[in-house]
Amino acid sequence: MPADIALRHTPARDRRGLALLAALAALALIALLALRLGYRPVTWAELAAAFTAYDPADPAQIVIREIRLPRIAAALLAGTALGIAGALIQGMTRNPLADPGLLGINAGAAVGVIGAVFLLRISDPSQFIWTALAGGALGAVAVFALGGGAQARPVRLLLAGAALTAFFLALIRALVLVSRQSLETYRFWVLGGFENVTTDSLAALWPFFLGGALVALAAALLIDALSLGDDTARGLGVNVGGARLLCGCAIVLLAASTVALAGPIAFVGLIVPHMARAVMRQDMIWLAPCSGIFGACLLLLADLAGRSALFGGTMQAGVMSALIGGPLLIWLIRRTGGSRT
Repeated sequence: MPADIALRHTPARDRRGLALLAALAALALIALLALRLGYRPVTWAELAAAFTAYDPADPAQIVIREIRLPRIAAALLAGTALGIAGALIQGMTRNPLADPGLLGINAGAAVGVIGAVFLLRISDPSQFIWTALAGGALGAVAVFALGGGAQARPVRLLLAGAALTAFFLALIRALVLVSRQSLETYRFWVLGGFENVTTDSLAALWPFFLGGALVALAAALLIDALSLGDDTARGLGVNVGGARLLCGCAIVLLAASTVALAGPIAFVGLIVPHMARAVMRQDMIWLAPCSGIFGACLLLLADLAGRSALFGGTMQAGVMSALIGGPLLIWLIRRTGGSRT
């Protein structure tokens, strides 16, 4: 191939690779700043000492190792998972407004938490992990079953998700009206955040995040064909039902694990794929990892902003992600004219 032709074919891929590296560098910088900054900022010397000469009696090092580090790890996992899940569901349903919560995962997880409080009298937030994970997975399985299983079409999936979510929310309202403890738990948990994340919860859930990421990698190879339509995908030799089932499994693992870890953090799975698409276009092999990195950056920034003195160090990441992401989405739509979203 002549040199001038080769140059015309390679820059797009080179730019996408450089964009991924730049996003990873930005993520590392944000994570470092999140360790140092907060309601009680620490010095660079204290930050270095926390990892090289840990002193369990030093308050600054305790804050870094015992509080901030688990929160940052949780934000990285949750943001990456929501970004990838959002890219997959928008590609699978061919709907740019689709969100992992539309599959009944968030509502199912909320039912699991409220059911644990109301029926089992559980009050320890660390025990909500398994009921939330079970509820989120059950909600997603129910949506796929109602939507037609492996042969489900995107429109049926979205309608089934909307119907089941409405039913779950009505059930939740009924439970919180008759139980004050359920109301207090739900009011705090439903906003989404990393205040109650512990190393035990991270250790229990990271295999689900890893499994979801691996399944998502396999699903990403099939999403581009699905986005062309079922008939075209079949003509390319893709098993449409099996591909949707694989995508659904990845979305369930990623989104349900996030809900179990941090609550139903909304908006990230909606906006992040649009941000990534402005850089990577529609190629899911590039779009999914870029969405994951952007999602992690957004949630780290949201958690850092919520821990700042401006908000008294108590604003939850689920609220801040909407406050940060909303203007970003508006700016992106105005900048691109909607052509890439």
